[in-house]
Amino acid sequence: MMTSRRTQQRGIVLMVSMLILIIITLLGLSSMRSVGLEERMSGNLYDRSFIFEAAEAALREAEKVAATPISFTAACLNGLCPTPVAGAADRWLDGSFAGWKSATSPDANLVTTQYIIEDMGSQPVDGTCHLQIPVEPTCLVPMYRITARALATNGRGSAVILQSNIRQ
Repeated sequence: MMTSRRTQQRGIVLMVSMLILIIITLLGLSSMRSVGLEERMSGNLYDRSFIFEAAEAALREAEKVAATPISFTAACLNGLCPTPVAGAADRWLDGSFAGWKSATSPDANLVTTQYIIEDMGSQPVDGTCHLQIPVEPTCLVPMYRITARALATNGRGSAVILQSNIRQ
């Protein structure tokens, strides 16, 4: 008895179509996962850019304060700090440091901005004027280190810290 070719191939089409369907499903799931990851990456980039701009704004605000005559006390009050102690931990890295001054924030619901201004002592205007004897009064000018930080308030933990040195 001879079996027809048609009866021998029954069921193969179903198995091939199921295999193709499984492959297409896996490709779709992989694409969805990739899109989700890219969406999170773009959201983090947006947060970082927004927070960086907020930190820059706080830095510029502190530079305006430092451009005016200021007086420092023995403790860090209202963002004004005396000369740092050599070998001591940096103030901006100390989690318990409470001498930050609040800066104007672009959106207080999204970001908190703060700054500190540290007195770095008198520095020469150029590289050689302090070597002259006697040192001219205009040779040494006050120098300040300004540290500004912006912290996200959305719970993602994004933070930016910027520093600049300014001579008065």
